[in-house]
Amino acid sequence: MPFMTLLPELVRRRGNRVELSISRATRALYLMLGIALVLVLLRDPAGTPFAVMFAIVIALAASMEDRWIFDGDAKEIRKRYGVIMLAKSWAIDLDMVSSIRLESVFVGADRDDPHAKVSVGSGKNQCAIRLMLSDGRTMVLYSTSRKKLPLMQMQATAISETIGRPLEVV
Repeated sequence: MPFMTLLPELVRRRGNRVELSISRATRALYLMLGIALVLVLLRDPAGTPFAVMFAIVIALAASMEDRWIFDGDAKEIRKRYGVIMLAKSWAIDLDMVSSIRLESVFVGADRDDPHAKVSVGSGKNQCAIRLMLSDGRTMVLYSTSRKKLPLMQMQATAISETIGRPLEVV
């Protein structure tokens, strides 16, 4: 695993479970930028209320949760997102998943895919990891620059092995 990447980080948990979550580098970046902003605001006495407000926002951003949980033992894939204390989640039964697909050329998410609501489409030279569902629908876990394909290959392989579904590389 690369040391400083802003891409989702694959974390092995107990038993037959892996998680794809916000990287430590991303959290560190939020904190560093936030602390710098607060320090700049504190230099001016009139900026103190803004510094307090930004300190609260930064603490919330650093405690944000956005992860996919692949649990072979519980036979489910769970998406968890939000601020840790108020995080929401939903799950997919493993019986609904036919395979994991690593796309070396990402053409975009389906209209009903949650990823389509947060991304503006596919960019040039992008790749993606996608869940292939038994009913023909798909869900993109994440997409990024094609330069990161080896990292995504490692992550997709680990996910595939954990949930016992085949890995398709296209």
